[in-house]
Amino acid sequence: MQTNQLRKLTTEAVMAAVIFVVTWLVRVPVPVSGGAYLNLGDAAVFVCVFAAGGPAAAAAAAAGSGLADLAAGAPLYVLPTLLIKAAMAVAASGPMRRRSFWGYLTGCIAGGAVMTAGYGLFEWLLFDAAYALASLPFNLLQWAGSVLAAGALYEAARRLAGVVRGRSGGSAHSRTVS
Repeated sequence: MQTNQLRKLTTEAVMAAVIFVVTWLVRVPVPVSGGAYLNLGDAAVFVCVFAAGGPAAAAAAAAGSGLADLAAGAPLYVLPTLLIKAAMAVAASGPMRRRSFWGYLTGCIAGGAVMTAGYGLFEWLLFDAAYALASLPFNLLQWAGSVLAAGALYEAARRLAGVVRGRSGGSAHSRTVS
């Protein structure tokens, strides 16, 4: 395997592990659900998207979040989580191409919208509209909390992007907040 391919695979594996650990460490069960929980894993997903880009972060988000659902005893959510978290990372990656705080924050908001809609649709199709509506406030709380946490991690995300992309912390332009 070539060095570049090995580096990419290693980066994706480490990102998946970080997403799993962050998701697993802080879990607050959602009372009306069949195993769903609030967590900080989405903030880790957003940092990974900014650092490594959409495709790599989508694979890591799917793997890390899906494994966390499996470990949490929520196997019903594993497949939807794989799809939703990958889509969330892809949605976040577009705005994050603007290598600025506002591009990052916009990406977090877009990714959170995909996550909220994805779980709402899944719960509506699998259970019913009442269940999906009862879960909506928790999905909105997950969205808001992850955007706030990720926003607080912007500087770390910027520095990590420099390391992952082979720079020493990013250019002077990427240090700006606008």
